[in-house]
Amino acid sequence: MFHTSLVLLFSSLVASATALNTPRSAFSPSSDLHRRGLTGQIITFACFGGGGDCECPSDLNGDSGVLINVYPGYQCAYPNGACTWDDKSGALQNIFQTNCPTVSPCSTSGGCTCPTDNLGDTGVLINQFTGYQCAYPGGACTWDFGGALQNTLQTNCPTSAKCTQSGSDS
Repeated sequence: MFHTSLVLLFSSLVASATALNTPRSAFSPSSDLHRRGLTGQIITFACFGGGGDCECPSDLNGDSGVLINVYPGYQCAYPNGACTWDDKSGALQNIFQTNCPTVSPCSTSGGCTCPTDNLGDTGVLINQFTGYQCAYPGGACTWDFGGALQNTLQTNCPTSAKCTQSGSDS
């Protein structure tokens, strides 16, 4: 008991001393603060090549959703970095990842498999999906392009929600 009280007292003193020595500008917004961008950083993602984005349906709670992902492709993990390819054309999506072969289409009969990378390493398939994902206050929902819900335990998601694009009937 005495030891715990001593630790709490010491922690409180350290926090107070730190606060006293911290400049006021660290706690309040200032007009001279600048926002840093992600200069030089590469973020891997796949883009839907079908001419537009999917519209998010209202979820079962009546909430509107925000489109957070549209995917056509597959990804493989390698010791020197993951590679992402379009599942139909095989075109490399993250072209600055130098260990990745530039083309690796999926087989029409056997699906997608990871090729040996440019360094001779074997890859592990970590993602193969064609569909879209929407974020809602009650949780994200993921559907394939046929409209079938993929994360069926997410209770706010409609079980069927085919991808529709604004200004079209598909």
